Amino acid sequence: MNYFYKQFKILVWIESFVLLVLGFVLGILLVVKGNENAMYYLGFFLYVPISQFLFTPIYTLTGGYTYYSPMLLGYMANDAKIDLHSGTSFDHLFVLRKYPLGTPLRNRILLFHLEGLLQLIRLIEEKSIPESVNIVGTSYFFNDRTLTKLGFQIEKASLFYRINLFINFIDLFWMYSLSQGKLAIPTLWDAKKASIQGNQLVENKPKLQALYQHLQAKQAKV
Repeated sequence: MNYFYKQFKILVWIESFVLLVLGFVLGILLVVKGNENAMYYLGFFLYVPISQFLFTPIYTLTGGYTYYSPMLLGYMANDAKIDLHSGTSFDHLFVLRKYPLGTPLRNRILLFHLEGLLQLIRLIEEKSIPESVNIVGTSYFFNDRTLTKLGFQIEKASLFYRINLFINFIDLFWMYSLSQGKLAIPTLWDAKKASIQGNQLVENKPKLQALYQHLQAKQAKV
C-alpha cells in the first residue's frame, strides 16, 4: 500500500487539500503568465506531470482513482467499464523508491499489475463487480503475446489515448527509464489497447496465478 495513506486520516486529507490548492495556484499562474506572453504556455508540458503528482491524493480520496494494487488503478471505474492505468508519479515515489533500478523494479511493477488483476478477479467472484464489466488498458508497456495468452484482446490504441500518452511524455519517460535502469524513450507511438470482459478474466485466473508465482520466484532470487 502507498505509505502516504497510512498516516492519520485527517492528516492525509489536509495534506491532499494543500497539494490540490498548490496545483490550482500553479495552473492559474500559468494561465496569467500565458496571457502576458504566449511562450509561457509551453510550460503546460511541465505542468501536466506536476499536476498529476499533486492531484493524485485527492483523486484517490474522492474515488476518481480506485486502486486494485499499489501500482494498478482504475480511472472513474464503474460496473460497465474499468479503465486501468499504472500508478502515477506520486505512487512511484511512495511505493517503488526502495526497489533497485532496472530489472528488479520492472518485475516489481509487473507483480503489482498482476496483483491488481487478481484483486479484480476476487471482486468479480465476490459479486462486488459484475462479470459483464469491460476491463481495458492502454500502454506501450504491454507484452502482446503474454496478454493474448491471458485472454486479452489486443488492438492499436485510439488516437485519443495516444495523444494522452504523448501529453504525459515527461512522466512516462522518467518512469520508463527507471524501470530500464538507464535513459530510455518509451515507444508511445506503438501503444496498444488491451481489453477483456470480467468473466473471461476470471476464467484465466489459473494462468494469472502461475505467472504471478513465476515472477515472484524470480524476484526473490534478486
